Amino acid sequence: MTDMNKINTQELEQVTGGNDGSSKSPWKWVTVTGTKHYLAIRNAAAYAEKNEIGKLYNGTKIQIRPDVRSGAYVWAYASNINLEGWVNASYVK
Repeated sequence: MTDMNKINTQELEQVTGGNDGSSKSPWKWVTVTGTKHYLAIRNAAAYAEKNEIGKLYNGTKIQIRPDVRSGAYVWAYASNINLEGWVNASYVK
């Protein structure tokens, strides 16, 4: 895993509204669902082919940080491909 695939402190503070230590939340296990082809894991919280760093398919179990969001995206860790990044929260349950 490279550093570019990890959220930096500034991005985390922007998404969570600051880092005062009170907004810590555990990772939550979820399943990728409802995708027609695949769910992209991205290095930016925006829909663009250039920021896709991995593919997740229906039924894949991943972990998310419900407290780390940017618009429709939530921070995720996919152990099956050893990547952290943004996924569209509409496709995980």
